[in-house]
Amino acid sequence: MARKDSLTWFMMGIAQILIGEAIINAGTSEIIGSLIQLSGGGTIALGIYFLLFIARHDTEFSELYSKAEKTIMQTDPATGRKELVDDSPKAVKAAWYAVPVVMTFIGAMAWLVG
Repeated sequence: MARKDSLTWFMMGIAQILIGEAIINAGTSEIIGSLIQLSGGGTIALGIYFLLFIARHDTEFSELYSKAEKTIMQTDPATGRKELVDDSPKAVKAAWYAVPVVMTFIGAMAWLVG
């Protein structure tokens, strides 16, 4: 959970930085462009915070909350306890990580080159 959500924050932060840069380059208000870029930096900082905080406390969150919509309730035959199991294919799980990583990487490269 932590890694997917953090990647979304990173994507939004990179997008804000690129939008702020485009506003500055278009000749519009430099103050507004700078504010948008600063808020993009803050959004990236939030992504780092959530990545570290939720990754550190992952066991507490995973026992209490399941964010996946495709989970099913199964009974463990050995213990008789009910547990939530995500039966999504591995390709779908990989796509949920790969798409934000690729988009963030492309945005970061565009920002660094520009």
